Amino acid sequence: MKAKKNTAPARGKTNTSQNKSAKPQPGKTQSGKPQQFRQQNARSSASKRPRAPQQTGAAAKSAKSGNPRVKQGKLKVMFLGGVGEIGKNMTAFEYGDSIVVIDAGMSFPGTDMPGVDVVIPDATYLYENRSRVKGILLTHGHEDHIGALPYIAEKLGKVDVYGTRLTLALAENKLIERNVVDKVNFVPVSDRSVVSLGAFTAEFIHVSHSVAGSVAICLRTPVGTVLHTGDFKVDYTPLGNEIMNLNRIAEIGKQGVLLLMSESTNVEKTGYTLSESVVQDTFNQIFREAKGRRLIIATFASNVDRLGMIIELAKTYRRKIALTGKSMNKYIETAVRVGTLTIDEDIFVDADKVNSVEDGKLVILSTGSQGEPMSALTRMASGEFNKVVVGSNDTIVISANPIPGNERDVYSVINKLYRLGANVVYSALSAVHVSGHACQEELKLIYTLVKPKYFIPVHGEYRHLKQHAMLVENLKHKKSNIIIPEIGDVVELDNGTFRVVGQIPCGSVMVDGLGVGDVGNTVLKDRLTLAEDGILVCVLTVSKQTGELLAPTEIVSRGCYFEQEGSNNTVDELKRLVSQELNKLPKQNVTATAIKTAVQKTLRHYFRVTLKRNPIVLPIVVEL
Repeated sequence: MKAKKNTAPARGKTNTSQNKSAKPQPGKTQSGKPQQFRQQNARSSASKRPRAPQQTGAAAKSAKSGNPRVKQGKLKVMFLGGVGEIGKNMTAFEYGDSIVVIDAGMSFPGTDMPGVDVVIPDATYLYENRSRVKGILLTHGHEDHIGALPYIAEKLGKVDVYGTRLTLALAENKLIERNVVDKVNFVPVSDRSVVSLGAFTAEFIHVSHSVAGSVAICLRTPVGTVLHTGDFKVDYTPLGNEIMNLNRIAEIGKQGVLLLMSESTNVEKTGYTLSESVVQDTFNQIFREAKGRRLIIATFASNVDRLGMIIELAKTYRRKIALTGKSMNKYIETAVRVGTLTIDEDIFVDADKVNSVEDGKLVILSTGSQGEPMSALTRMASGEFNKVVVGSNDTIVISANPIPGNERDVYSVINKLYRLGANVVYSALSAVHVSGHACQEELKLIYTLVKPKYFIPVHGEYRHLKQHAMLVENLKHKKSNIIIPEIGDVVELDNGTFRVVGQIPCGSVMVDGLGVGDVGNTVLKDRLTLAEDGILVCVLTVSKQTGELLAPTEIVSRGCYFEQEGSNNTVDELKRLVSQELNKLPKQNVTATAIKTAVQKTLRHYFRVTLKRNPIVLPIVVEL
């Protein structure tokens, strides 16, 4: 793999020539671009005449001095997501008539949200102030930082979105899926790019993470400098040799930082996060020891550097590569298109032809490292993937740690793979995965380099934020200059003020299919009830004049009770109760509503008393 290196613009100026040429270019190969990685669209909108970030006159001078505008008020930091939770990262910064947003992420639904696809932040405040939103700045291309962008851009209207080439390309894929790509103007940036955004200027600083093109953001405001780390780890030997720009972070620290906002995901872990080079050494050993065996490797499709490393090892050991899983194909196609990944098309074979390749000369790159039900690896483990049949000559590597909540699914897949006779290698046995998030010593290093006046921990559950605050306190930071935020909090600050002053509309918006926000607590409660106790439908055909039954009552149930074959005792009893209840009603002028209420009350009482259950009872009254 060969990663494209960014050229840093001169300090305090925008590298205009660089940004004009920043449109994504297809990755070049020895024999041309592989057919399966060619972009399906006629042209990427991320490469359609991107408006290069520009600074001239006073803005350029102010960026150089670190004081963009004359002080007129206080800076407000508003938390729309990403604090007190994992995922859904989104923070807004407001000064005067200018608002900038860092990230627009989503999270996946919990078990209490059946049927929901994804969860996004409530961005009502931004919609109500859309004329003041100067841009959305993306730190990197993971779902929890870009996944909400299509939904928010759709309601926000035309908005400038800034990010590195790979980040924007991944975001564009999301926008295309929802057909809202025209709502966004992509502005590509790179390490040390500086852009002007109303009362703010933003500088992008390269950091190491588990997806290429990750950045921290230095936001210069009229009241002082804010440094937002994004997700990062300090890796001195990263794949691609793009080392985190610690020098620039140290320079910014020397200039003075009013507020540091630092990620907290791995704050509970002592020491340092292992380097990606450790994974490379482990994989090299796996390839060496798997002579004559087929290799199946499942990893995060977004970890482009790791995918590139595996591709290079396959080339070294003279193995062909087959890709399985839609997202695996899409991420590699995107990385090749923007130049982050350079590949040789001759090394790839179609997944339909894997059986024609000798086991010892094949690597299958697969999705499913988190045990996702419809992923390629999960279907292989269940014997439901017709292209790949797992057997005793397979070495299967799961190059990922289970995300909290996914442990049962991941270990279920591993158990099934063992039952099929495969040899399985996973993170509990070998160093086949390292985190992309900083541990305690790295967090201390960033804090020490920056030496901020104020500190806000972000990106983590409350326990993570609390531990991060305590870590910083141990570095002699004043406790009164630390705030642990909640979603919706508005923090107001300047050189002499640092406090929570109120709340903005906040919470979670659930996306279900094409519906955004139309699934609320009532719908979820009904779905949970259906899952727990089922539904019973009672169809009644009655006289419009007298309310008397004109046809036998029909009972249809799903998930309420189990009847032995040939037995209708429960149904007969329910029909008897319905008939008995109808006889109690007045014989004249009885309404359909009255009938529904009486029947529903009777049947619910029966299930509560007899079976200790509480299904949804749905009476349907047909009047003739």
